[in-house]
Amino acid sequence: MGGLATKLAGNVLKEGSKSWIKGESPSLNELVLTPKNMSDVADKLARMRGAAMKLGQLLSMDAGTLLPPELAAVLSRLQSQGVIMPKTQLINTLESSWGSDWMDQFNYFSFDPIAAASIGQVHKARTLDDQELAVKIQYPGVAQSIDSDIDNVISLLKLSGLLPKGLDIDDLVDEARRQLHLEADYLTEANHLQDFANKISNFSVNKDLLMPTYFAELSENNIMAMNFLDGVGIEEWLKGHPEDSSRIMGLMLELFFTELLQLNLMQTDPNPANFHVEPDTGKLILLDFGAVRQFDPLFVGRYKQAIDHAINQNRAGLEVALEVLGFFKNGTDVANKAAVIDIFTIAAEPLRSELPYHFGNSDIAKRIHKIGMSVSKDPDAWHTPPADVLFLHRKMAGLYLMAAKHNAVIDTRSIYQKLAVL
Repeated sequence: MGGLATKLAGNVLKEGSKSWIKGESPSLNELVLTPKNMSDVADKLARMRGAAMKLGQLLSMDAGTLLPPELAAVLSRLQSQGVIMPKTQLINTLESSWGSDWMDQFNYFSFDPIAAASIGQVHKARTLDDQELAVKIQYPGVAQSIDSDIDNVISLLKLSGLLPKGLDIDDLVDEARRQLHLEADYLTEANHLQDFANKISNFSVNKDLLMPTYFAELSENNIMAMNFLDGVGIEEWLKGHPEDSSRIMGLMLELFFTELLQLNLMQTDPNPANFHVEPDTGKLILLDFGAVRQFDPLFVGRYKQAIDHAINQNRAGLEVALEVLGFFKNGTDVANKAAVIDIFTIAAEPLRSELPYHFGNSDIAKRIHKIGMSVSKDPDAWHTPPADVLFLHRKMAGLYLMAAKHNAVIDTRSIYQKLAVL
């Protein structure tokens, strides 16, 4: 981190000298937010892996409308970027967990990962009885470095001016810290996977879903073994099968509302890497259960009231519902009240449409972004909502953006109405 800070300062000095020679007088902010500096920050976060990279992902998704566009753009690269561990480090990790004779359990084990993310990487293996596995292996030291990594990254972003001075992200950072500790415990993730699979089996959406089976005998806190599900990444699938976008995104929204309204249990990370499609059946494969969040039924009931008021464009009722949910820091007499109500009402537009909603033709994201930016310019007006709301909105915003990207046309109103009354 010290090396990165020095590098950023050197880049500022270098770019400043060039500008001054030309007779220009750029602000310090302009010198900091250069593509070179932004790229250096993103590359360093990716190499640090763990909490540093994950925090970058959370900031890019949860506070994206409040960040300088240059920083938001490079942080978004961290959604799929990761640096794999060296082979010697991988072998040391496996020997520490499974013993020096660990290969005796397998007919095959690929040392080249099939996926790499912020906390671990995934390897393909085959057991002696020919079971194909996906083995997720955590980077050494990740769990132990979460707190210090988060503190270092936040300090760097604040000291360098990459975060707006008035932006209060303390609640988000605290929640990211708690969430990361949970995600770094693979036994907890295994419990989430099994609990989710059991509960979702009672709902109609389950017929179009696939989830891996957990292998407890080959799993530890830092290693998670599951059966291998052969699928195509959802972005790749939709790029090659654009005609399937409405069905797939409709399925994802049905899953979202089932999670919220019926299970009160949600996988809150909308990263496309967490979703694949089985080519032969078209079923949606759910791969990652580290970011599962349990919602209090009381919170869900209150949030549903807010949705219903937003659908009906009942601003008075919505104002009361949002205040109860904790959207307004000092009651409803705050500067951003009207803006928050506007954003929530706009977000409910797909649920209000009596015709299937064409996400690709909608400017809903642009309108929400514009209002969000107007709020962020006044630090005293901004209040970060409760953690449950942040993680819920993270998932919903990710699905809306994906549906827009792939021109999905979805009868969102019918999906919501069906699940709201079950």
